[in-house]
Amino acid sequence: MTTKSSYNIYDTTAEAWKGMYRAIESAQKSIYWEIYILVDEGTGIDFFELLKKKVDEGVVVKLIVDYWGSFALSNKKVDELKAAGIDIRFFSQSRNIFKGLRQWLTRRTHRKILVVDEHIGFIGGVNVSKFSKDWKDIHIMIKGKVVHSLLRSFAKTYMLCGGKRKEVKHFLKYKYRVEHNNIDFIYDHSGRKFSRGRRKYIEALRKARERVILFSPYYLPDRKLLKEMWLARKRGVKIDLLIPLRTDLKIAKYTAYAFFSLFYKRGIKIHLTKKMMHGKGVVVDDKWAMIGSTNMEPASFYHNQEANVQLSDRRVVKKLKRILERWIKDSTKFDNESWKKRGSWHKFKEKVARKLYKFWFRFK
Repeated sequence: MTTKSSYNIYDTTAEAWKGMYRAIESAQKSIYWEIYILVDEGTGIDFFELLKKKVDEGVVVKLIVDYWGSFALSNKKVDELKAAGIDIRFFSQSRNIFKGLRQWLTRRTHRKILVVDEHIGFIGGVNVSKFSKDWKDIHIMIKGKVVHSLLRSFAKTYMLCGGKRKEVKHFLKYKYRVEHNNIDFIYDHSGRKFSRGRRKYIEALRKARERVILFSPYYLPDRKLLKEMWLARKRGVKIDLLIPLRTDLKIAKYTAYAFFSLFYKRGIKIHLTKKMMHGKGVVVDDKWAMIGSTNMEPASFYHNQEANVQLSDRRVVKKLKRILERWIKDSTKFDNESWKKRGSWHKFKEKVARKLYKFWFRFK
């Protein structure tokens, strides 16, 4: 069983940054960090200076950042980090546009994994960029041997990015699955036709007996997910859908809007956060929860590297549920009558966004 001190949940980007900074600051042996967006302009916390300081203290530092997500990271900064002794790698499935435009643009590492001293792990939805500083988000710190799974995951991606096997081969002895009743990790790799993250969302809807809370900044459920939502509602399961009123991606925003009336007719409660909410996951009754990097949309399901953690510790689940219920209380409830009165131009943008999104991220 996990102990009370073995985890901590952060519900804002800023709080998660502070938690990760403290862990890195106390590192004695190693820092392994895989992240989608890692830039330092205007965040208020300079992780790069801290990482350089840790290298000077003899700590091994290896970074994996996404080529597209961290596009704003300058060559000058990268050269500076390498000169300081930081092993930084960029994830890009293929930088050759002639091998496939959609693959060239869509396959990314969307994971947010940090492991310090092979004992303290962070996983969730938090990036490091100035525009996300004030966002609501969900990130969790976990301590103990369970983080060995995250190290194996990091090692696999590190080698995929050109890193030498000998540098991380000692992590390959670990298993993805952990021998633990309350915690498990769910990984998805880029360019596949099966999604473990999607399967967990479906499992949540199938196994729920009372209530499911789904939260994600971006929504584009496929027919199977929609069917499972309808079947859950027929069984009397309450479904709460938490989504930001305005996301940072317009195409994703209008795509989600296209589903609102349909969800409403099926009895699904839609809650629109006034501030940007970037957390993603699901809570099933009071029994288990999944949080991580997988959004409810095809890019996460079939194109990106994703990482999530499933938690069955009732105390952790209840704490996460309290956070989400607070967000729901502070949000605006979807009003279908007002929604029907939206203009033709708005409806047109929804239609176009949905078609473009489905075309771009189709997987069959």
